[in-house]
Amino acid sequence: MDEPLPIDTGTSAEGRVPLAAEDPVARVLIDHPVPHLARVFDYAVPEKLAEAALPGVRVRVKFAGKLRDGYLLERVVSSDHLGPLATLQRVSGPVQVLRPALRALCEATARRYGGTLADVLRLAIPPRHARGEKAVLKAEKERTARTAAADPATAVEDSTAVSGDTADDASPSLPGGDERLLGRLGRWLVEADPEITDDAAAPRRRALACTPGPTPGLSWVRAGLAAARETLAAGRSVLWLVPDHRELTVLHTGLEAAGLTDVAVLSADQSPEQRWQAWLRGLLGHTRVTIGTRAAAFAPVAELGLIICTDDANRNYLDQHAPYPHAREVSLLRSTIEDTELLFVSTDRSAEVQRLVETGWLADITPTGPARRHAAPVVFVPDEDRDPFAWQRIPSRAWTIMRTGLRPGPRDGGVPGPVLVQVPRSGYYPVFACARCQEVARCPRCEATLTTQSEVGPFACRACGYHSDEFSCSRCRSHQVRSIVRGRGRTVEELRRAMPDVEIVESGGENIVTVLDETPRLVVATTGAEPYVLGGYCAAILLDSLWPGPWMRSIDESVARRLRAAALVRSRDQGGVVYLGDEDELIRKTLTGFDPVTFMSRQLADRKVLGFPPYRRILELTGAGSDIDAMLAELDDVEELLRDEDEDGQRAVAAYPISAGDRVGTRVAEMIASRSAKKQPQVRVRIDDPRSL
Repeated sequence: MDEPLPIDTGTSAEGRVPLAAEDPVARVLIDHPVPHLARVFDYAVPEKLAEAALPGVRVRVKFAGKLRDGYLLERVVSSDHLGPLATLQRVSGPVQVLRPALRALCEATARRYGGTLADVLRLAIPPRHARGEKAVLKAEKERTARTAAADPATAVEDSTAVSGDTADDASPSLPGGDERLLGRLGRWLVEADPEITDDAAAPRRRALACTPGPTPGLSWVRAGLAAARETLAAGRSVLWLVPDHRELTVLHTGLEAAGLTDVAVLSADQSPEQRWQAWLRGLLGHTRVTIGTRAAAFAPVAELGLIICTDDANRNYLDQHAPYPHAREVSLLRSTIEDTELLFVSTDRSAEVQRLVETGWLADITPTGPARRHAAPVVFVPDEDRDPFAWQRIPSRAWTIMRTGLRPGPRDGGVPGPVLVQVPRSGYYPVFACARCQEVARCPRCEATLTTQSEVGPFACRACGYHSDEFSCSRCRSHQVRSIVRGRGRTVEELRRAMPDVEIVESGGENIVTVLDETPRLVVATTGAEPYVLGGYCAAILLDSLWPGPWMRSIDESVARRLRAAALVRSRDQGGVVYLGDEDELIRKTLTGFDPVTFMSRQLADRKVLGFPPYRRILELTGAGSDIDAMLAELDDVEELLRDEDEDGQRAVAAYPISAGDRVGTRVAEMIASRSAKKQPQVRVRIDDPRSL
């Protein structure tokens, strides 16, 4: 009988390339956009790369006949692959960018959102910039040499010490604003900041809903500074997330004014070189404070002790690239994995944070009772029964508030200052009418006014929940609509005619103002583009009803937008006044009491009974109906809630328990990879998208 041929299971390389003496096999994660190919493959480590090919470095390898980027995850003695292995082509830089803590966070995020590790790493690690990397490594080498010369025994230990010595190119580039005004803003913050005392009993994970207080609109900076100082004094580092570049500019100014000048800034507005330098500075421990927008949630920070997330409900925190992670959830995962303190600070309260407060995972440190009311402005709402002109877009009482704020009389006793006039975004239709007969559009069920985001819908009623993709006028049966809410430009024209001698500043669109001084003027701003003002606005006129759209969280977003604008106004003790034009009773009650915590607590009580987020997680599947059915059939823990159809296919929304989160996310990723390998039509998956319901 013939004997079987011997099989050589030893490690060898294609082309008989000499291999590294120790651990000659590298396990490489391929950075590939195709799901079933974005996985780990074994490669041989050539002898010439034995020292450079360390776990965590970027590498270039041949894959399917092309050179591709990848991450070297680990080196091992042997491979299960039969036959010779392809070799590493080169190591892209000497820095081990994928450290164990970052890898653990990215793997947890991939499980949470049903994505691949390669997709998450693409969001977490910026593209390499050779010149920027060289400058940072040169500064690191010089600093290590100086430390070694001063004390050779501590040279290695201090190689990650905090230092301000960096290349000039690493200085942050921040958009936005008059440097003189920003400097005054920083000094105002520091002067108003009370002395911080250490409190050993302070909870490690906290949630704070801010009021204007002594620094209207900027209480979030003061609260974060207080927490950051305690962490820095304990020898730990701070990571601070903000939703957009305006808050980033203001925060950086406040940190500099507080004496924290050695700050790493990560923003999409930076050049690739600046961003890579800032990222490396954090990785090498050159900074103690890192600030940035949503992608900074993954930023490497040495000895991380505190994560601060400002305005966590802001939609800018939701990444629009697969697997669509939310920076708040990444912060929660990171705080758990790295055992850090956590602070959520905003003017409103998100549903997710309030649930964690009610379960006891977060401690609520929001002021309550008289202290909160006195720190907030006085809020007036229209009185339709007593004021015959309350129906007007700018009622007589609003005109009176504006004139009093700009030029207070001897009996008013207030200090003049800027007045904010908040208007809807362009193209925003909180109230609309028939384009043919001008009849105001009303709900066919309850006769309340209909609302829509655009002239093509969808159309919905906030009172009874009616929803339709098509509008039909009850009077003339026309399907065409027109807005009856004036935008920023029209509002400015009206104000100029009524107050020709008053300066008017516009903020919105491509021209967003960051900060203004205390000169009395009218500031007309679209939602989210309200400038900060030194000393705060003396009054605010919040026009029109702001309705974000026909989904479950629309009322949450409306309250958040109003609270953010009202928080820019001085406290009632300083004469601050807000005129609220909304008709919604929930918005009125929340703003007059300036109490987003109670509002959200009541909202959660209803959602808990119904099994809606955040008490269950949401899975949204978009694609062909048969493909969606096939995926849902393989998910045991998932319950389909609704399904709709459009020209692009179907959209199904399903829910599953929070306890099944990692299991469902992992299974979804496996199914996506399997469908990709079989060349089946792909289904787009989004987990916990706020707009799914």
